Amino acid sequence: MAPVSNPEKDMDAPDGDDGGLAKSRSRREKREKVGRRTALEQLKKAKKGEKIKYEVEEMTSVYEEVDEEEYSKMVRDRQEDDWIIDDDGTGYVEDGREIFDDDLDEDVVEKGKAGAKGRDAKKTVKKNVVSKPNSIKSLFMNSNVKRPAEKDVDLSKDDLLGDILQDLHSEKTTLLTPPPVVTLKKKKSVGSPMNPFSVKPQTPKQESPATALKAKVIRPPPSDVVPRPSVRPPASTSTPPLEKKRVKVEEPNEEDGEEENDALALDGVDFDEPMEVGLEEEKPEVKAETEVETKAAAEIEVKPRSQPQDPVLLSTRIGTTWGQDEEDGGNDAPAEVQVDSSQLPLVEGADGEKVFRFYWLDAFEDLYSQPGVVYLFGKVWIESAKSHVSCCVSVKNIERTMYLLPREYKTNPKTGEVSDTPVGMMDVYQEFNELSEKFKIMKFKSKKVEKNYAFEIPDVPSQCEYLEVRYLAEFPALPSDLKGATFSHIFGTNTSSLEHFLLSRKIKGPCWLDIKTPQLNSQAVSWCKVEALALRSDLVSVIKDLPPPPITVMSISLKTVQNPKTHQNEIVSLAALVHYRFHMDKAPPQPPYQTHFCVVSKPADCIFPYDFKEAVRKKNGKVEIAATERTLLGFFLAKMHKIDPDVLVGHDIFGFDLEVLLQRINICKVPHWSKIGRLRRANMPKLGGRSAFAEKSATCGRLVCDVEISAKELIRCKSYHLTELTAHVLKMERITVPQEDIRNLYNDSPHLLYLLELTWTDAKLILQLMCELNVLPLALQITNIAGNVMSRTLMGGRSERNEFLLLHAFHDKNYIVPDKPSFKKAQLEVEGEDDVDAGKGKRKKKAAYAGGLVLDPKVGFYDKFVLLLDFNSLYPSIIQEFNICFTTVQREAKNSRKKTEEDEPEEIPEIPDSSLEMGILPKEIRKLVERRKQVKQLMKQQDINPDLYLQFDIRQKALKLTANSMYGCLGFSFSRFYAKPLAALVTHKGREILMHTKDMVQKMSLEVIYGDTDSIMINTNSKSLEEVFKLGNKVKAEVNKHYKLLEIDIDGVFKALLLLKKKKYAALVVEQQGEGRYSVKQELKGLDIVRRDWCDLAKECGNYVIGQILSDQSRDVIVENIQKHLVEVGEKVVNGTIPLNQYEIHKALTKDPQDYPDKKSLPHVHVALWINSQGGRRVKAGDTISYIICKDGSTLAASQRAYALEQLQKQEGLSLDTQYYLAQQVHPVVSRICDPIEGIDGVLVATWLGLDPGQFRAQQQYQREEEADGMLGAPVQLTDEERYKDCERFSFTCPQCGTDNIYDSVFEGAGTKLEPSLMRCCHIPCGSSPLDYAVNISNKLLLDIRRHIKRYYSGWLVCEDQACQNRIRRLPIAFSRHGPICPACSRATLRPEYSEKALYTQLCFYRFIFDWEHAVVKVLQPDERVRVKGMNKEKEAYRRLKEVPEKALATSGYSEINLAKLFQSFSSLK
Repeated sequence: MAPVSNPEKDMDAPDGDDGGLAKSRSRREKREKVGRRTALEQLKKAKKGEKIKYEVEEMTSVYEEVDEEEYSKMVRDRQEDDWIIDDDGTGYVEDGREIFDDDLDEDVVEKGKAGAKGRDAKKTVKKNVVSKPNSIKSLFMNSNVKRPAEKDVDLSKDDLLGDILQDLHSEKTTLLTPPPVVTLKKKKSVGSPMNPFSVKPQTPKQESPATALKAKVIRPPPSDVVPRPSVRPPASTSTPPLEKKRVKVEEPNEEDGEEENDALALDGVDFDEPMEVGLEEEKPEVKAETEVETKAAAEIEVKPRSQPQDPVLLSTRIGTTWGQDEEDGGNDAPAEVQVDSSQLPLVEGADGEKVFRFYWLDAFEDLYSQPGVVYLFGKVWIESAKSHVSCCVSVKNIERTMYLLPREYKTNPKTGEVSDTPVGMMDVYQEFNELSEKFKIMKFKSKKVEKNYAFEIPDVPSQCEYLEVRYLAEFPALPSDLKGATFSHIFGTNTSSLEHFLLSRKIKGPCWLDIKTPQLNSQAVSWCKVEALALRSDLVSVIKDLPPPPITVMSISLKTVQNPKTHQNEIVSLAALVHYRFHMDKAPPQPPYQTHFCVVSKPADCIFPYDFKEAVRKKNGKVEIAATERTLLGFFLAKMHKIDPDVLVGHDIFGFDLEVLLQRINICKVPHWSKIGRLRRANMPKLGGRSAFAEKSATCGRLVCDVEISAKELIRCKSYHLTELTAHVLKMERITVPQEDIRNLYNDSPHLLYLLELTWTDAKLILQLMCELNVLPLALQITNIAGNVMSRTLMGGRSERNEFLLLHAFHDKNYIVPDKPSFKKAQLEVEGEDDVDAGKGKRKKKAAYAGGLVLDPKVGFYDKFVLLLDFNSLYPSIIQEFNICFTTVQREAKNSRKKTEEDEPEEIPEIPDSSLEMGILPKEIRKLVERRKQVKQLMKQQDINPDLYLQFDIRQKALKLTANSMYGCLGFSFSRFYAKPLAALVTHKGREILMHTKDMVQKMSLEVIYGDTDSIMINTNSKSLEEVFKLGNKVKAEVNKHYKLLEIDIDGVFKALLLLKKKKYAALVVEQQGEGRYSVKQELKGLDIVRRDWCDLAKECGNYVIGQILSDQSRDVIVENIQKHLVEVGEKVVNGTIPLNQYEIHKALTKDPQDYPDKKSLPHVHVALWINSQGGRRVKAGDTISYIICKDGSTLAASQRAYALEQLQKQEGLSLDTQYYLAQQVHPVVSRICDPIEGIDGVLVATWLGLDPGQFRAQQQYQREEEADGMLGAPVQLTDEERYKDCERFSFTCPQCGTDNIYDSVFEGAGTKLEPSLMRCCHIPCGSSPLDYAVNISNKLLLDIRRHIKRYYSGWLVCEDQACQNRIRRLPIAFSRHGPICPACSRATLRPEYSEKALYTQLCFYRFIFDWEHAVVKVLQPDERVRVKGMNKEKEAYRRLKEVPEKALATSGYSEINLAKLFQSFSSLK
């Protein structure tokens, strides 16, 4: 901390003294002489042992006040004076500015201001290092040589002025930079092109509202890229109010005055803030030139507007967009606000006393180093500046609060032995008093309280007296399983200070808070402009019904390259867009940014293009050029501190950007890393852990919005990469540069500018995505509803929100809330409770309780209207309808009894009595539902303001999301409110209601074709839409009259429906347009083409086929079109005319790639590991990986031949596996869709795609067998044709002509042309009769039978998953109830390639084609029977041939049931 003199006097110094700068200098000289004498005297006294009292002299006048002309003359004189002798002008050049360096321990920003205040500290006057042009080398030498000479400057602490700026000098030829600008009261119209501070009228900072400059306000200098919203000397005296200065800098009206005024006016900012200006000054010559030649800049500015946008260059885009955007939003870019830190900005509270009122946005606690302290960060209104600035409030002395449940009788906690001594509250107190010494709790308070309990721990009464114990959090926490002789449970041991604070003060999300009797912090704890201290949590109270203040939002994007030596990512460019007045309760501003900054560095092995600075200048670009990565990071931290954003927006910012930034800051040893957040901290948290803990902790005080996380919660998308989201949400294309190509962009300026443009564009897209998805307003609403912390809401995860909502509700009703389960403990409990399969734990756990009911679908194609009815919010409605709550449902706690049998069904608790008062859970849901109804009513108002409408829409969405996820916390095993019996009861009622609804509909003589959890589909058999709606309303009325709150509604009408299986269908949804007209829209549910693990080629084919099937064309035309399309696709794939990206398969990682046990067999994991080995962005759990199956010359399974697209493009020896894509991607998708369509089957689809149909026959046969097994008596009902459809036909080669004759029945032809199949060779000219070769036929038949038997006994098993197609003979260890689990994919079941049933059917087929008697009886007409009566010779030949398969069938045990064997185990019971 800097020494502080009398703050009040300091404040008034400029006002109260007319003395000048010269006077103050002479005063200093005199003081030095006097000082020496007094110092000697004091030394003598000290030696004698006298105590010395130091007196700090007050300074009254720091600044000399001169008029404008005088000052500019002084500046010019100094600039012309080359005051270092014999250095040829290459060393120091006096440019007329004074920098008072002070308080070197503080950061340079604060340092400047502290120095400006003239405190009684050591002051060093440091001149700027400015070189003349063409002297890079000498500047480099000078800077290095001269640095050690400055002994008073401790450069290890003086971070940015010393080290970073030195880097900036080292490679820059800086022109003589004009001094910075002091801006005072201005009366000129905002944004006028004559504004002397505007280098280019399109840059944002110039358009700051002149009217807002009534306070202590400093305008940012033009060289800066962004306005300076927040720099403050922590806990130091405030900057003198500039507007009180006597000097008035007048606005020159003539252009020729601009230059001089620029030189003049910049001074004040520099004077006041050495660091930032130091940074600005040392900027590349580009800046200097543009500032000096203001007129030129103004001319340049016009040109980009008329130019067409150059796709390769940054600044036309930036120049134009910034310029145009400023006109609407720009005037809100704030000016610099200086805050008096010696006093807090207080307002009058509700009861007339002065309070500190601020809007809190984020909260942070450090459980280990600062227990019992919660830091609240937010915004406070500064009346004099008419603006909001950042603030930090430390709430201290939050106590740990515990509740001890007294036992009835004293019990030995070790043995569990119960004595006869009853327990009084005093006994509990005495035992705790003894325990407190053991646990080193020096001081505690206690009292008797009455509390309720309604959760899962057994033997805790629902209402009881407890001993409440409170003590300071600095004393250690007690173990949560602590038990004593007089108490059986202790609640609240691990409740965090933050949770306790939010619950006890009833703070529900960001809101205005009043602090009574706020204190000033003795030492700065944060980087905020205002700091206050609340000594107790009860001094904090909530203020309702005030709108949230505007916040500062910054989106960042960075580009990295991998260092070839260290394999670490190094940052080469960073762009940020800023909006200073982003309203969270209005529609997002357009454009969503007011200003920006770009900074570019270079990889160690590259150099900047020689003309890069010139190129930037020509393009009017505002680009900071940093010589090293360290400089870039220093610049970024300085900007973070200056702009002080409340919200940091990025894409994958938790997964990549923040981790890389913090790692690089750490490696480059950039000081003050904690400026990335708002809390001052010395030690960086350990990076790279799970769930972005370190990154969140590092940015505490700023909300971090990761649009990737938000998009995952709010929209469905096949991948959440920025490119995909941009296309899906913004309908724009994003251009990317592969990381390895970035180095090549340093070859020339246009390409390097292009890299900057891409970085800037990404930052813009990220910001647009956030606005488009309304992430901040929605998160704010959800947080206000749930009562948690907004930074946690933005990180996703609904469980914690629901927990907080219930915590608030139960806390208000005087309930003891469940303790937070420790992660390990929860895991052990869940693992013990749920069955985990022995197969290496690969299989999913058995469901803890039965979920929703899914009715068996009546598979098929429906071309008449189908009605879809569904229950509105089924589970929340059930909870309300039946009053299901912790407080109302009687249930046995799960730990109180063990299941007697492994698979004993879960007991469902009873429905609560209807006379019971409504429980807390249904009440909370009711509140949410009612509030949503009210909001929806408000949305229906006439002439509603669009901003208001949007806010209502966001609110109703937030209410819906919260209400619908409330059931989830009951069934989520890691939730604090996990209550399996309640969750099971809710789903049980859901199943009951769906069955009841189905029965009711069927009683109305309607056909229910499908039902799923909360909806049913009804086949109306009608072609009239009006009739369908009448029917729907009739069903609706019938169902709804049975319930009070549950409500079924018409969810949609399908014009056509293709129902394939459970949860899989395609439909044409009717969209009414009034007057009986309607349009249709395709809807796909659960189909392969909706899932992302199928390639685009397969999806495109699937979409085409569905489009054809759902069309109104005739069946024949549909089949023909599908055939044509598939043949074409097959040819294109083989010829390689389809783009490679169509073959990419996308799959999400469920855990980090290195954590998968079977990395090789999972293609996406295999590719993810390769990506991570390449450097660049590391992929992690939740990321989507794209890969292509290639031929690489190996014989490995397809799943082990996965490569990234870039590998296929660059690596030799890799080619696309076309066979895989046709057989495993296109074929399964199309054949599944076509399954219900007559005339198309898997074999036919394979033929059309140019595949071998053989492999698909067996698959088809197996499916048919399975279907037949599922139907009782089905084999009897089948016709011969259907039964033997999949059998291999018998073929015999004619010995005479060599033609293959294929046989599948006894007789051929009909009527008079009827004859036995073996009568003649199918090759007509041959004329021979195969019957003459009966022995040859018999042998061939025998060989065929043996071949089939051998095939069966070879025992091949194939995976039933079409995508896996693993083929193996070894039986795996892992089994499910469906059969052995495939070791390759670990998901699907292995099936015999050739089953016993298939063999038996094949043998039966051979018997069938030679069974003369059967054919005569079953197949022939009466007149045909007469015709074949006399064919005895042929009949005999057929009989002999039939004996061959019959012998084989006789040895088969498949068709026999030996009852003696079956029941022999019972014979021993006699």
